[in-house]
Amino acid sequence: MRRKSKAHEEHENHERWLVSYADFITLLFAFFVVLYATSSQNVEKEKKFEESIRENLKLPASGAPGGGGGGPGGGAPTLAQQAGLETPRASADSQERLASNAEYQEKLEKEIGGKFTDAEKQTVTSLRHDLFGVRMSLAASMLFPTGSAKIRREALPVLDKIAQLMKGNQFKMLVEGHTDDQAIPAGGQFDSNWELGSARATQVVRYLAKVHSIPESRLAAVSYADQRPLAPNKDEESRAKNRRIEILFVTGDSPFDEF
Repeated sequence: MRRKSKAHEEHENHERWLVSYADFITLLFAFFVVLYATSSQNVEKEKKFEESIRENLKLPASGAPGGGGGGPGGGAPTLAQQAGLETPRASADSQERLASNAEYQEKLEKEIGGKFTDAEKQTVTSLRHDLFGVRMSLAASMLFPTGSAKIRREALPVLDKIAQLMKGNQFKMLVEGHTDDQAIPAGGQFDSNWELGSARATQVVRYLAKVHSIPESRLAAVSYADQRPLAPNKDEESRAKNRRIEILFVTGDSPFDEF
């Protein structure tokens, strides 16, 4: 009886490898299934993805006229073309935007001519337009004392009328503080032209928001210090041109419309 039991146990031990072998085969099968699934291409999804990218970048579809090359000699399109910066549509949009902003500039010129006094007009040194909107330059010397960000009392009527211009539309307004390249004297209120430009722009924004209740969501302030001069800082006359507050009336189709 003991021998039969021993033989039976040996037989059972001899077949245990089948369980491990079956597990191995199962895992191997699962591994190849995963490989197959990951290597299979979903043509429909890839096509939709490609169409989405082309729509966002304004690229021509594959096989469409103009879609095979980036210039007269063919080849891959340039990065600028892929980004839609050199397409006829982009150029047309830019021209339309410039034309629209030019019309708004003419409107502002008429309003300034009719509402501003001769003395107040001296504060407005220029009015011009670009792709972003219409820019009004104000002489810093007419708005602030030298090296200060405190608005002159006599300059407040100019800001009051600018606020009235804003209330006549829903445009946003970016106030830029610009300075000349002269270093701030040691011991002054500000350590650099960056801080001076920022403080001046901020004071204009605060005045418009606090006194005239212009929504703060429509206002923004930024400092460019001496980095965007209108003229070379070679003499006092040129430096005076560069010391300014620029007010950008951001038109609705401007890239700055969402700030």
